[in-house]
Amino acid sequence: MKSKNSQDLPLSAIILALFLGVFSSLAIATGLIVIDAPAWGTYLFSALGGVMTASFIWTERSLVSQIKEKEFMLGIEVTRLQEFQDCLYSHSMACLVRFDAGTLIIDRASPGFIKMLRMPMESELRGQNLEVLLGVNTLMLESVVQLIKQGEEVLGKEAKLEIMSADGFSTNAVISGQYTPEDHIVEAAFFVDPVNNAERIADLGAVQKDLERFRKGMFRRETRILELKEEVNEVRRNAGLPARYEKV
Repeated sequence: MKSKNSQDLPLSAIILALFLGVFSSLAIATGLIVIDAPAWGTYLFSALGGVMTASFIWTERSLVSQIKEKEFMLGIEVTRLQEFQDCLYSHSMACLVRFDAGTLIIDRASPGFIKMLRMPMESELRGQNLEVLLGVNTLMLESVVQLIKQGEEVLGKEAKLEIMSADGFSTNAVISGQYTPEDHIVEAAFFVDPVNNAERIADLGAVQKDLERFRKGMFRRETRILELKEEVNEVRRNAGLPARYEKV
């Protein structure tokens, strides 16, 4: 969506541009009169100076307004992404977990992830070590995390983990996810081999929908956030200001 701020500047910005334009014109005219410049030159240069000053102020206010608009839109997208994550991590039966890419300490986990570990649903996993909870080989888990950090598709033999639940039940799962460099965080989804029982089959449809929302929703939101950051940087470059956001 293109910004309309250059056409919809607040009245205060318009008044400021006109005031400074007139003030500049009068100042130039006064200076030229003092040095006894020709009348035509006084009118011409004072008019040009006033127009240039007003134009500069108009352009500067327009760019500032555009930056504010882009920052506002970016804030909305970040909020929507947070709400989207909150909904999934609070209610989804898909096996979702958010953890530190270095320490493997869990930040958030969905009800589905807790259920996969066969732990009480009221369990609090925040602050616990993912490797310990999964009961997996350290090197194996770290290699999967490394693939996610590199942005590669997490498929194949090394991405399939044998998880040991809290009550000693073993199951196979494939882990997929994405890495956020700014926060050094991994958002991961575990795909567990289906078990042939009525309870799991009943959950399967909802889980598949949540996983699809997780993949597509996160991608769309992250892509839009990156686009808005680049738009902010572009407007700032046009204003002669340094970029605010680094490219990832």
